[in-house]
Amino acid sequence: MKAFVAAREALQSDCDEQIHLNSQRAYRLTPVQREADDYIAQVRVGAGEIKNFLLPYSIGLGYFVVPTAGADVSIAAGDFRVEKLDVLTSLWVRVRLAFLFKKKKYLKFDEFSVFCYGPKPERKRFTTFNQHMFNIGVSLDGELIAAHPELLDGWARDEARGSAARLPTEPRSVAIVVHIYYEETWADIAGVLKRLAIPFDLIVTTVPGRKGLIATIRRDFPHAEIEVMDNRGRDVRPFLVLLEGGRLDRYRYVCKVHGKKSSDGGRRSYMGSLWRRRLLFDLLAAPGLAGFIVDKFERDPSIGMIGPRAFRLPSETYSEELSWSVNREMVLDLAGKMGIPPDRFRLDFFGGTMFWARPEALAPLRMLKLADSFPEEKGLLDGGLEHATERLFGAAVVAAGYELADSEGFGVTAGSGRSAESPGRRRTGLG
Repeated sequence: MKAFVAAREALQSDCDEQIHLNSQRAYRLTPVQREADDYIAQVRVGAGEIKNFLLPYSIGLGYFVVPTAGADVSIAAGDFRVEKLDVLTSLWVRVRLAFLFKKKKYLKFDEFSVFCYGPKPERKRFTTFNQHMFNIGVSLDGELIAAHPELLDGWARDEARGSAARLPTEPRSVAIVVHIYYEETWADIAGVLKRLAIPFDLIVTTVPGRKGLIATIRRDFPHAEIEVMDNRGRDVRPFLVLLEGGRLDRYRYVCKVHGKKSSDGGRRSYMGSLWRRRLLFDLLAAPGLAGFIVDKFERDPSIGMIGPRAFRLPSETYSEELSWSVNREMVLDLAGKMGIPPDRFRLDFFGGTMFWARPEALAPLRMLKLADSFPEEKGLLDGGLEHATERLFGAAVVAAGYELADSEGFGVTAGSGRSAESPGRRRTGLG
């Protein structure tokens, strides 16, 4: 009953507003016919303040933009045909908006709202995308992507090579460890690495049958170490093999990344690409960030791991229950073997398993010798040893006496919550 009354009041308010503001009509965004049928589009709406945001694009999925402020709006959307609706159709659109109660079914900004139309399977793309973004806490505000379009389009691999392309003249303190299963994801990672100004060694792990990929890596980075390993434990086991075997002992700091492609449950691949690029941006690709992270490690010996703030779980938008998923029993069992009893264990990890760390800060996990325990790949979406281990990296750092800290494209926040100075970039948009 309360929901009905609220909807009726909202409808009455919209009707009253329409009577007085007939010129403030709604807009329809119709997808432009293209060959590509599954990606993220950018939309720019000017309504006093210009707002950039992201929408899933597919043929058959359209959107309505409904102004809520007194001023009219302007819309720039290269992937859509923009049509200003007549008064009656605008009123009908407002009525539909009034009955959308779930947040994931529409986007609400100060001066306008957006919701979709089309067949139910197409509309589900929009609601699923919103739910993913809300859950992980990555804002739909696209200001960061407007400033850094590579977050959508990727990084070109043919840029001038960075420090890893030069022959090492002295031992290096930084290693970047990359695991690649999906060959097509290498282009993004290579494009990021070639832009780095810091000196580093590159270690790449992959699975059998990737001769073409290995040849490409050799062309991009002739001095990279490449290790072919059994397809077990996805990106987690190969890293543990290096860690347990002592391959990382000579480095002060190690950055672990991988070619993430799919996302939660194998849903839309564009979500995996968006997450992969955001993770890379918040660890390596943001201008000056890699050097700033290394400097932060140097200046603050209490920090043992630095990871992307937007993917640190649990969070305000991603509950502890969701963060545990079905892995609690295995995680607590392994944590007990690291000397952390269940009543003292605190779940705190970086989703996506990409981070910077001091190798010695991972000693409690290293001592478990888990690398040989991973079974053959079975395509599990959750509940495997790799999923449990993902949730143990942060706990190992704390057990070793260190703190976790957060990174993003604009700096590092210390584990205690203190804000460190940034590498000179103003925080905006996502994150």
